[in-house]
Amino acid sequence: MELIIEDKPLTPVEQTRLSALEAIIRENFLAYVAVGNALLEIRESRLYRTDGGRTWEGYCRQLWDMSFQYADRLISASRVIENLTPIGVKEDGSIDWELMPANESQARELARLEPEEQQQVWGQLIDTKRAAAEVEQPLKLTAKTVKNAVKAFKGEQVGGAIRQAGKTIKPRKTAKTTRQSAEFIQAWESFLGQIEVERQAGWKHTARETVFTTLTNLAKVVGDCGDQAIRDQKIVWRTGNLGKLLAAGFGIFRIGANKTMIEQLEAAGSWLVYGEYENEAQAREVFDDLLLEPTNLQA
Repeated sequence: MELIIEDKPLTPVEQTRLSALEAIIRENFLAYVAVGNALLEIRESRLYRTDGGRTWEGYCRQLWDMSFQYADRLISASRVIENLTPIGVKEDGSIDWELMPANESQARELARLEPEEQQQVWGQLIDTKRAAAEVEQPLKLTAKTVKNAVKAFKGEQVGGAIRQAGKTIKPRKTAKTTRQSAEFIQAWESFLGQIEVERQAGWKHTARETVFTTLTNLAKVVGDCGDQAIRDQKIVWRTGNLGKLLAAGFGIFRIGANKTMIEQLEAAGSWLVYGEYENEAQAREVFDDLLLEPTNLQA
């Protein structure tokens, strides 16, 4: 015989207390948004710098005992919330947090998408949740749910690109196979995840061209082919004029956003600090001297 326990409904006092406690939980769950915004300003304004030349990586490790990759993920997650805010805005202008990612884990999965794609995928999840509620089959959105939705979305995009490419590539005579080991899937997803971290960080830690070169080298190894085969598929790096100048041996410099720092282009999209100075006039003087060299150019 099954024992059925019927609890009494919450009293008004208990309901009020529950609402207060849930508000505390929700506020702390969303603390990552404030942390990410603060880290973003520190990183973008280079407020972490010291006379000793402290880097962003060093700052994250020394002060907060976290890797810069984790800090960048928090920043990416906070940007996701900012991007999704229009979805959660109520008529009175306040935010309905029930329509927003509940924690950093959910937002981190969405960070793998472009801003427009984030809104599309999250909007579909909210619509699905509402539809499930209407038929009394509540759907709980978890980080795994969001991850699967992102993977499904990206799979559709990649699948379309593969099908399009297949129309122009002569198939091999060997039997087609799609088998993948669990180890390969785990390693590949980890690799793609790190690429997304680098992209979200603006390629500050690993140059975009370096990632591209790594991928083309991987294609050559897997395809057992050479550079010409890669070029035949029109997989080439468009360096642009700056890249061509770097390859020709020119130095390219610019004044930093704070006007007291000079930056030098290391690779396409990757700038290094050449020097920091006490004031704008001193930085400008050094900058003008650099440009006296015939092989130095202003970005």
